Amino acid sequence: MKSKIISTVKEWLPWCLESDPNPTEYSLLNNLGNYCLEKINEGSVDEAISVIKIINLLYSGGSLHIKNAIENEFLETLAASQSPASLKAQMELLPDNLKQAYLKTILEN
Repeated sequence: MKSKIISTVKEWLPWCLESDPNPTEYSLLNNLGNYCLEKINEGSVDEAISVIKIINLLYSGGSLHIKNAIENEFLETLAASQSPASLKAQMELLPDNLKQAYLKTILEN
């Protein structure tokens, strides 16, 4: 049985399953975090925002398991590469509930 994370990403972002058609939830979220970082660094913010919207959709209606997976893989990937200069830019891209989770992730690590 496919998880909610994988089935939602498959429906809305099918291109990210092309290189690995059977990812784990965690590897998929980690790859999406790296993709967002890459697009933000390239200046392709709209492409990063399209992924962030789907992550927010999952986070907003997700179970504790889904929220923890997003915090531990997607948000941790963003947080690991942030600097004081990039923090503001990343915070501006995140919806309110993801901002709170992102700050929590930064503070915990």
